[in-house]
Amino acid sequence: MASPAPCCSQALRDATARWPNRNRASDGIMGDTAHQKTKSDHNDGNAFDLTHDPGHGVDCNTLSRQVINDTRVTYVIWNRQIYNRGRAAEGWRVYSGSNPHNHHMHVSVRAASRNDLSPWPWSGGASLPVPPSPPGAKAPAYPGTLLRQGSRGPNVRLVQQRLRELGSPIVADGIFGPKTYGAVIAFQRQKRLVTDGIVGPITWAALWPR
Repeated sequence: MASPAPCCSQALRDATARWPNRNRASDGIMGDTAHQKTKSDHNDGNAFDLTHDPGHGVDCNTLSRQVINDTRVTYVIWNRQIYNRGRAAEGWRVYSGSNPHNHHMHVSVRAASRNDLSPWPWSGGASLPVPPSPPGAKAPAYPGTLLRQGSRGPNVRLVQQRLRELGSPIVADGIFGPKTYGAVIAFQRQKRLVTDGIVGPITWAALWPR
């Protein structure tokens, strides 16, 4: 009898550990009756659904773009789009299935990787590469001024928005407060930079790798 892949169970467990108040209404691994009537990786336990809940930090717009870099993953479906690592050159494509997957992100994994318990992007200790800016988009130029606790303005908001893209649950309000400081410290620690909570030219460049 099929059973949940350990790496899929870990993915949902680690998401709850990071965001304990998150909505789990659309979470799942094993296929229900509807799935069993179709060809689905859920039927073998080799897929998981993660509920979209940006209000509590689980923003699948960001997480879907991060998890496609994981070599255990075969494809991801989110918000009427699908990304297949075997067809990576095509990028994100329109998904025409009956379920739009706009309440949860679907992630299928390789059968050979089901026991691989490497960290997921949201796991404690995860260190996937920082995704570059979207193709055609220019990385913002360093403003020439250190950003630290107490700083305010559009450059602070840019940093906050970038940290949110990388999975931080902070609010992009343009105010460099304690939560933004903590998010910067966590990012610097992950990238093995000086952990001073200040966004200078080095941290800025690490946020937007070229």
